[in-house]
Amino acid sequence: MIKHVARKEVREIVRDGRMRLLGVIVIILALAALAFGAQQAIRAQEARDNAMERAQKQWEGQGERNPHSAAHYGTHVFAPTSVVTAIDPGVSPYLGRSVEIKAHKRSLASHSEAQDSGGSKRLGSFSVASVFLLLIPLLIIALGYGLWSRERERGTLRQVLSTGVNQSELFWGKTLALFFVLLILLIPAALIIVGVLWGLGGGDEKTLVRLGLLALSYGVYFGVFAGLTLFASAIARTSRGALVTMVGLWGFFCLVTPRAATEVAGILQPLPSQAELGRQVAQSLKTGLDGETDKDVFIEAKVADRLEAEGISEDALEFFTDEAEAQRIKTYKDGLILKFTAEWENAIFDHYIKKFDDQVDAQESVMDGVSLLSPYVAMRTLSAALSGTDFAHHRHFTAYAEAWRQGFVDSLNQAFAEKAGAQGWSYRAGPELWKNAPPFAYQPPKPTYGLDVHFLSALALLGWLLMAFVLARWAAGRVRVV
Repeated sequence: MIKHVARKEVREIVRDGRMRLLGVIVIILALAALAFGAQQAIRAQEARDNAMERAQKQWEGQGERNPHSAAHYGTHVFAPTSVVTAIDPGVSPYLGRSVEIKAHKRSLASHSEAQDSGGSKRLGSFSVASVFLLLIPLLIIALGYGLWSRERERGTLRQVLSTGVNQSELFWGKTLALFFVLLILLIPAALIIVGVLWGLGGGDEKTLVRLGLLALSYGVYFGVFAGLTLFASAIARTSRGALVTMVGLWGFFCLVTPRAATEVAGILQPLPSQAELGRQVAQSLKTGLDGETDKDVFIEAKVADRLEAEGISEDALEFFTDEAEAQRIKTYKDGLILKFTAEWENAIFDHYIKKFDDQVDAQESVMDGVSLLSPYVAMRTLSAALSGTDFAHHRHFTAYAEAWRQGFVDSLNQAFAEKAGAQGWSYRAGPELWKNAPPFAYQPPKPTYGLDVHFLSALALLGWLLMAFVLARWAAGRVRVV
């Protein structure tokens, strides 16, 4: 009987030309968003490759230079791109994708797409994710709001029940019909999406795992709206009432709650402005994190302790008869000053950037909590996380870039201290040193990293699915026959 009920419901939905037209429009929008996202992904990859090649050539072709001067000159490193950004760009358009590497300074990521595209990005990103998050739920509502109510209005529900079909069989038949029609509409689009991403180079294992997790998550998300639509259709007195109820819920979940949550997160965890952050860093670079330690005094003490531990007396330098040996020791001392200066600066930068990133993470945690009030917020968070375009992935990259910067600058300072010798600051290193710089070998985290970070959102989405279908099943057993 469930099969017969499902067949009947599918036939009625398909016969409604308005539903077919609506479904085709939504899928066309999804494919248009995919084409736009694929174009952006290709452009981003080409820009990254060109910038990386140019930065490498500039670094290796700088000629002879003092190693520490080369550290001041610096270079750039770039975040990897992924074809999955064609589905959900997340925060990528708003956070920089390259980091400047130089001595005495930790640079924030820069050259974001939003900076390069003027004000257009302020209107939001048009992407496959935005279509799936906003329009597919509306399609589900349009397909399912009358599954119970319309039959009750026509007076056919009593007739169907009189044939021996119980309400449980009707519920499962209608549920299967709704999902079957949705699958008919979405599977071709999904196959096209996978094919396009495969053609862009997304056939590797990690990308396929990300796509699989995204498909599963969106399936759960669509299931939430399907269950709620069946619930509204069963309890509403009229089809119009069911439609108004579900559109109202959609507006609350997808429009009101995210905006309100963003404002609340900003109030609970306010972020400092870039100017304020710069002032705090500049002050601490002079007087330390405690505000009382003089930078020069601290570094001089560290250098003196190191020289004493190695049995080198600064006072004895003026009595050296070997000028070359005296200059070598002075150069070594200068190298120690560079080393401890870098350690001082790194501790300041790490403290403030970690504090800033922790504040952003706290805002993200607020959004994870709001996912208990809105399946849209939960899925929006998971969509970016599984696509590798959320703030957690950005922080993972910038943390690696900073660790590499510190090692990179330290290796150049070490080269100066060890090789300058009697030449001192006149020493010049050649291309061999530039070519032997430590390689930047960043590897993105595993595909499930986003689930680890946003576990609460994943749990909330599953909770929404369970609640939606418990309500739908409960309402089906108590549907009023008139």
